[in-house]
Amino acid sequence: MRAHLTPADLDLNPAGGSPEQLYRWFLASVLFGRPIQQSVAAATYRTLIAGGLTNPSAFGTLKREPLRRLLDRGGYVRLDYQMADTLHAVMRTIVDDYGSVHRLVVTSENETDLTERLTALKGVGPVTAHIFTAQIPAELYGPASPGAQG
Repeated sequence: MRAHLTPADLDLNPAGGSPEQLYRWFLASVLFGRPIQQSVAAATYRTLIAGGLTNPSAFGTLKREPLRRLLDRGGYVRLDYQMADTLHAVMRTIVDDYGSVHRLVVTSENETDLTERLTALKGVGPVTAHIFTAQIPAELYGPASPGAQG
């Protein structure tokens, strides 16, 4: 793997704007935004997806300990309890405030607005926001973008 992983390294294309791809890139970005080896973050991402965490709502059905075990299985053993709590909080806020990562993106006016919304989420800092937004094309922003209602 390269020194800096891209969505393509995870078989993702968030630039296409599909709700699934945007969610998956967001999940990966949250993992990549932490001080952990990218290979571990990538393996953990794959483990979480294989474990059924294929949308933000899925985190609401998984308690802390089973999520922590999935993180451990992916190799994310350092600060696994903290990451489990972060993922629960971030995904709950996404669902409660926006409904989906897709809606969060398409209702943002621009990259600056999306970055502000992301960094307002507990557990998402500027590094994570930058990792995510760097792969989002300008045409996905704003109420005139395709699928902005969904």
